[in-house]
Amino acid sequence: MLHDDRIWSVSKIESAEELARMLTEMTWCCCKAFSVRGDPQYVWVNDSTSTDRLQEYGVLKRNCSDGKIMQIESITFSCCNCDQALRFIQMTLAGNDDNNSFVCEISLMLQTPLEHGKCQHCA
Repeated sequence: MLHDDRIWSVSKIESAEELARMLTEMTWCCCKAFSVRGDPQYVWVNDSTSTDRLQEYGVLKRNCSDGKIMQIESITFSCCNCDQALRFIQMTLAGNDDNNSFVCEISLMLQTPLEHGKCQHCA
């Protein structure tokens, strides 16, 4: 993660397909993060340097019982088409990224949209 000092607002998305469309067809402010409804342990956080640059996302796995957060992948969704993004998301949701060799524990703040409100990164 490039930006461990950000606070991210995590929105729940209805499906992997919807998330793939959102991450490949839109540009999001730097404090946006997403999880797929029904799979809250996986979170995609915007790790981009700005909204006019490539959209890079850290893929996180949170342990809901002890609160630990592991970064398990990093994906530049602005370099993917929707089908590629969907495959990456589905691989994550299937647990295929959980044991990548570079997995590491990180410390960051994730909030609900209500908790987050507005920050300097919000559009």
